[in-house]
Amino acid sequence: MKRLGITIGILILVGCGGAVKKRTQVATPPAYALAQVASLDELVGMINERYAVAESLSVPSLKVEFVGGSIETGVIEEYRSAKAYLVAKWPDSIFVNILNPLTSSTVIAMAAAGETFQIWIPGENKYLTGRADAEFEQENPIMNVRPQHLLEGILVERIPVDGSRYRYFLEETEDARFKYYVIGVIEVAETSKAVRLVRKLWIERSSMHLVRQQYYDSGERVSSITYDRTSEIDGVLIPLEIEIKRERENYRIALKLAQEGIKVNQSVREGAFEVPVPPGAELIKGEEESGDTENLLGGKLNPIGEIR
Repeated sequence: MKRLGITIGILILVGCGGAVKKRTQVATPPAYALAQVASLDELVGMINERYAVAESLSVPSLKVEFVGGSIETGVIEEYRSAKAYLVAKWPDSIFVNILNPLTSSTVIAMAAAGETFQIWIPGENKYLTGRADAEFEQENPIMNVRPQHLLEGILVERIPVDGSRYRYFLEETEDARFKYYVIGVIEVAETSKAVRLVRKLWIERSSMHLVRQQYYDSGERVSSITYDRTSEIDGVLIPLEIEIKRERENYRIALKLAQEGIKVNQSVREGAFEVPVPPGAELIKGEEESGDTENLLGGKLNPIGEIR
């Protein structure tokens, strides 16, 4: 009898408009309906065959925006948008010249070849060089920039599919606008049961374009790269808007590439990836380098790598 009374009470509650269920009409994001379906192998093939085939890239015109600092540091410094040009070559070479928007003179020139980098800041007459992991105790956040960080965002790295060191997996996620496939790349340690997350690649499913990359070190996210306005140039997918956020170095740099004049996979002239030490510049070394740097003295800035 008691159970019957409870049942009758629930029915009365529902009949009187007191139902606990609430139905709300919501708008489905347009991109949800356009989301495509692909397998992990198809997605990996798309990255390796459409993006990661760019072994060299020459961009004669782009805009650069730089923001240094963070909430954690308590200081944020924003620099005005500047013109620039660059040439990059996989796996370890890049030259970038950032120009004053009014005078077209060099604001910062930077280059990398292998594990070393060179940065010249004419306004402070400082020339920085060292290994990519070298740290500088400087208040100026620009000195935390490494050309290798830009290369990592500009040229998409292949997903390793051969050998036993790396594995990859697929997951799905979404936000308020899009659905995504996320490819995770993990490194398998030879002497341990543990695996290490190395990288994540986000593919937006309505366009099937790469829209984000994240790099990790021992579980810590060290780099977040976002992409927009992807265009096909000479058969290669090239994002024309790239934002690189470095977590450890507390800076963010945005690149907007002008499509006109971009050249992909053409030879780069020898010596394009060097910034010679200007006479009288203050030389700051993050770490002693092997080899002689005297042959760099007295030269002029290299023009953009000439495409032959």
